[in-house]
Amino acid sequence: MRRNLRAAAAAIVVLGLAAAPASSEEGMWTFDNFPAARMQSEMGWAPDQAWLDRVMAGTARLPGCSASNVSAEGLVLTNHHCVISCVTALATAEANYIEHGFMARARAEERRCPNMSVQVLTGLRDVTQEIEAATAGVAADAFARTRNAEMARLERDCSSANTRCEVVTLYQGGRYALYTYRRYDDVRLVFAPEHGMAAFGGDPDNFNFPRYDIDFSFLRLYENDAPAATPNHLRMRFTPLEENEIVLIAGNPGRTSRLRTTAELAFERDFNLPWQIASLAEIRGRLIAYSQRGPDEARIASSALQGVENSFKGLSGRRQALADPDGFGRVAAAQADLQNRVRRNRAAQREVGDAWGEIERAQAAYRGMFYSYQYLEARAGERSLLFTWARDIVRAAEEREKPNAERLPRYAEARLPSVEQNVRAERPVTPAFEEIHLAFWLSKLREHLTVDDPMARRVLGAESPEALAARLSQSRLADPAYRAQLWEGGAAAVAASDDPMIRFVRAWDADARAVRARFVAEVEGPVARAHERIARARFRAFGDNRYPDATFSPRISYGRVEGWSEPSGRVTPAFTRTAGLYERATGHAPFVLSQRWIDARARLDPDAIFNVSTSTDVIGGNSGSPLLDREARVVGAVFDGNIHSLGGEYFYDRALNRSVTVAATAIRTALADVYGMGDLLAELEGEEAGAP
Repeated sequence: MRRNLRAAAAAIVVLGLAAAPASSEEGMWTFDNFPAARMQSEMGWAPDQAWLDRVMAGTARLPGCSASNVSAEGLVLTNHHCVISCVTALATAEANYIEHGFMARARAEERRCPNMSVQVLTGLRDVTQEIEAATAGVAADAFARTRNAEMARLERDCSSANTRCEVVTLYQGGRYALYTYRRYDDVRLVFAPEHGMAAFGGDPDNFNFPRYDIDFSFLRLYENDAPAATPNHLRMRFTPLEENEIVLIAGNPGRTSRLRTTAELAFERDFNLPWQIASLAEIRGRLIAYSQRGPDEARIASSALQGVENSFKGLSGRRQALADPDGFGRVAAAQADLQNRVRRNRAAQREVGDAWGEIERAQAAYRGMFYSYQYLEARAGERSLLFTWARDIVRAAEEREKPNAERLPRYAEARLPSVEQNVRAERPVTPAFEEIHLAFWLSKLREHLTVDDPMARRVLGAESPEALAARLSQSRLADPAYRAQLWEGGAAAVAASDDPMIRFVRAWDADARAVRARFVAEVEGPVARAHERIARARFRAFGDNRYPDATFSPRISYGRVEGWSEPSGRVTPAFTRTAGLYERATGHAPFVLSQRWIDARARLDPDAIFNVSTSTDVIGGNSGSPLLDREARVVGAVFDGNIHSLGGEYFYDRALNRSVTVAATAIRTALADVYGMGDLLAELEGEEAGAP
């Protein structure tokens, strides 16, 4: 793609003088457009293409997170919080893996994670011309639908049994790339520490540093009921990192909004984020109350509660970054600079037109349908397994009868296997826990749509949110065999079902689809079409020396092992060490050591590096990413950022933004001296030494 970007940049007239380059170490770069020359100039070293290809083949993507393959037999390193849903699903009251951890000391003890797949990027190619040809001359209200149909075609033609293809939107629609992944659906849990140690410090320490977490776990990829052969893996390095050492991060950053317009970000600041934060605060209270009922309830709620608390703190930080006049001013200044460049070039003016105004008008339209779209479509039944399964079964039965190009994107042929895997997954369902999520969603729907809204009345009928939630929580969809029967039976089986959740979804799905169609026509399509024109102007002005926004697709960033100085003058060093873990422990939650760590203290090196701060540019979704040295060895697993990194959604601050990683030295200490995982460590150290 790099050649294509440069050809495009050379074929057009640059708008005015080139802008100053992005700040040092800023950027989450695609593997085919890495700024090696810039890094060489800044750092005195940069990876070559062979290095990049090796790292791309050795990193992976799992639901919401990143990972690295670290052995020839499918061993995968990621974060504990990335597998906590698997740990929760496998745990029982008798085998509480949340509290006590999970340790497979033999291959036969490795347990399959329900509904988890791991994807490894094997190739990518530019498909911008295909998308642009398919959407040429299409009106804004039909743009998203037409574009999505072409994406579905490209993905279908590329995908196969073990291959997943995905069209990735880059530069807010300025470029499109087809990413091809090798997909592994049999993923088994190998090792997970106690949740209290992986999340030591809990919410008070979240997005902060110093940290003392062993937030790591191991999975294994299987094929044909045997460990997968993975020769293109990375090796781990267990020798200590050094201050100022060059490091890189390869992973799948979830989303950034650095190229979005001020109209979109003002909508986020003033409307969307406050609503999300308030909702998370309320559901957090309900989850805490549920978890306090007893130890089994605490185990069941642990994954959801951790996710909610993390989102609440993260979104609050993002809202604060946008509410800060200086922070928002940085975004506004970048947009004003590009607008000035466009105004100085008549060809660019004709091409861009009123793109910024179109986006602003689309945001105004969004306000008018926001709650309907969120509660009926985008976040309907959020966190309810039963509702998610029911909607997928109902919609897939209808969508599978349509041509691929006319389906909703989620049910396109290339994406349908993932949906089916989710529907068939054997996951435990607790009716009382389902009831909490359903009652919260339905009560907020009634509150925001109002009692007299026709759509709200069709959803609720004559029942209260609480009574309806209690009834729906008894759905037979908790039985995977029944879900499989409905899936295989298609539209006829769905129509004949008397299950309360299936009947509930069918009763008002037409309303949800109508709201979705309106959103696509009035918001998504016009915004996408306008962004496409703005992206062309950005290429005119800056060529290809800018990075695209993150899109939960493979990226790489670089930086150094480095602490930071607060504006107040307080200096935070780059490392924490084992001794600090014991000094921080109070015996009271969330600073409680497990008995294993209490017993191991005398065996541990108090000066061993535990967690590390680096200047690498990351965002949510990078969790589990390998921290790499110059030899492409894994020296840690990224699990967080500092509080300043929350503004990284919108901009990177070289002086303050930091990534937080559990160091490989701490991983080795834990496996060898705390948990006695000698065979697992031998597998890793054999790879480190280059053994086959």
